[in-house]
Amino acid sequence: MLRRKFMFWVGFGLFGLSEKLRANSLDDLAAALMRTTEPKTPTTASAVTPEHWSMAGNNTWRWYERENLIDGRWKITGITTPVDRITGERYTGRTGYLDESLVPAQFRGVTPASHSEPIPNAGLDSDAGKSSALRIARHGRPPSRWLRSLNANELHTWLRTIDPPEAGVEGMTFFEHLTRDHSFDAGKITGLDDSDLAKLHAAAHAGY
Repeated sequence: MLRRKFMFWVGFGLFGLSEKLRANSLDDLAAALMRTTEPKTPTTASAVTPEHWSMAGNNTWRWYERENLIDGRWKITGITTPVDRITGERYTGRTGYLDESLVPAQFRGVTPASHSEPIPNAGLDSDAGKSSALRIARHGRPPSRWLRSLNANELHTWLRTIDPPEAGVEGMTFFEHLTRDHSFDAGKITGLDDSDLAKLHAAAHAGY
């Protein structure tokens, strides 16, 4: 009795399914089921998020940063595993870094300049408080020497006078990013709240 009930419900289920899939035989039904479970091939209409890569580093490590255009703003969405400049060894103190194979070929194998090495016009004070196309092209790495010389109180006051385009970060705090990648002294920006740190980061990318 139980076996007959089981076969009845199995048969009933297959019949209903074949009706929905318009299959005329079990072979047709099997083919239709396979089609419904196959992964769909992405269409050409699917949007690809614009991205660009840049080299970055400090006195000890070098890495690559990926930025994506999200809601009209360029935001850092990941960095590759930092590599020791001298030994070539990869950083192992943290996980979650991007695979370096994702970096476009024209960037791979090129070592970025150390922050300790001079960058032309990086510290000109003749344009203090003004945006520079050169610094914009460098994504504010580093920003002007003038901006990096201000302490937290001075930065808080000055930041009220500008309205730079937003520049976000992901996977790290603004404080970490500003001190590690934009050459800000931790002691000078300690005390700024999150909104000030976010605006200071935007100011760096805006070429101040």
